[in-house]
Amino acid sequence: MSGLADIRDIFRGALSSLFGFGGRIVARAVLMVIAGRWFGMAEVGVLGQVAAITEMVAAFGVLGLKRSLLDMLSEDSEHGRVVEKRIVEALLLSTGVGFLLSLILFWLWPVFIPALGTLRWLLLLAVPSIIFTEVALSAIKYKRIIRWDVASRGFTEPWGFLLFTLVLLWTGHIHNGLVVAYTGSVLVSVLTVAVGLVKTYGIPPLLQVRPSLRSIIAMPRRSLPTGLTDLGVMMLRRIDILILGLFVPDSGTGLYYMVQQLATIPQKINALFEPMMSPVIARLHNQFKPERIKANLIGICRWVFILQLGMSVPMIVFGDKLLGLFGPEFAIGGLCLAIVLVAELIDGSFITCETPLLFTNPKVPPIIIVIGLCIEVVSVAVFSKYFGVTGAAMGFLIALSSISIGRLWALSHYLHINVINRDYILPACLASGLGVFLYALRVFLGPDHAILAGVGTLLGLTAFLYLIKSTAMTKSDRIILRAFTQRSPKKRRAA
Repeated sequence: MSGLADIRDIFRGALSSLFGFGGRIVARAVLMVIAGRWFGMAEVGVLGQVAAITEMVAAFGVLGLKRSLLDMLSEDSEHGRVVEKRIVEALLLSTGVGFLLSLILFWLWPVFIPALGTLRWLLLLAVPSIIFTEVALSAIKYKRIIRWDVASRGFTEPWGFLLFTLVLLWTGHIHNGLVVAYTGSVLVSVLTVAVGLVKTYGIPPLLQVRPSLRSIIAMPRRSLPTGLTDLGVMMLRRIDILILGLFVPDSGTGLYYMVQQLATIPQKINALFEPMMSPVIARLHNQFKPERIKANLIGICRWVFILQLGMSVPMIVFGDKLLGLFGPEFAIGGLCLAIVLVAELIDGSFITCETPLLFTNPKVPPIIIVIGLCIEVVSVAVFSKYFGVTGAAMGFLIALSSISIGRLWALSHYLHINVINRDYILPACLASGLGVFLYALRVFLGPDHAILAGVGTLLGLTAFLYLIKSTAMTKSDRIILRAFTQRSPKKRRAA
């Protein structure tokens, strides 16, 4: 398969993910408005803490198989082995660990969040469900099929969350209602992915394999570096809200959780490319093609930077207005949102650099993550004590900046790939111009002209993208665009 075919797969995968991304954003926006205005800031804070703990525990239980399984399946395929056997072994191992961790967490919930009460029985299913979803989706994406990822993350999970929330609001179950809705959405998502796994591989091939206990026991050792890295990445986005909760009331954590939800909108730009990027890099790694890895990595990182920058600038300028949609008390978090958006821009643009490092130097990414986590714990704790919610955002920015610097250095040192070059300068200057224009628009129009400000923002973004296309497209970008718009060889033959 040619390099252009890899690029085509990556970008078409991103386009497919964009469809689910739009559905997820709409559902999550409506959910957050309802949660903020009718459930209240404190209930949102409890939801944030429950989600943080649950997802960190689940990240540990995945054991790194979210990405390492792709490498294992590529290796099995290269050597003519049956991939279904490895998939079943991975699911048995990770889900079994998930149930064990869930039992431990069951007894710890009263310590972490006493207000949950008997709701901890329902949460027993959350951790193993998240783990099964992650590992099964990796197995599906190995086939370069992402529609089940789109269906799960873009529709059944977010819209299920919204539907359950509306039902609980209608029936008057406000206290812990968001936590119940969150757990229900996780269960709906795992059912979707289970159907996708069966549709992708078939029931007989999955049931007829004979798992090897020896292979299952050996699997964690091989995926440990990736597991530590994935756990660290998850903790980076969850531990800050837990530390913040030590210094501020639930209303403060509710505000910070809402800021995080808004900041994930541009942050998901990288997630659009990840479903196809990881399988492509895994296959190129096993085929010993470092130059193709380098070309794909440089192009994708730069485009993530451009797209995320264009989306982040308007959100920084109008951050307080956006937060005010969830309730007037949330509008005070404008500065906090701006800081988190900058942190997500830095991290999202270069997080893909971690994947080739995991395949070639698996011990390096966990070291970078551990150092970053230590920086985050200290900086978030110190700044939160003195500056509250804004302090937590400052600590988050410092941590993600440190990790990005570490990844870029390791990529240059071990793989001799330099992602950042002068091609980043012009997009950054154009984005700065967009920011100045939008800020002037805000000052000139005032707070009572939201519709005109929205139209001006849309026009500014259109101008930004037009200038990118006209002045900032490199030769590699044009090759990528040509590869994306060309029909695949299979379709040409069929025609």
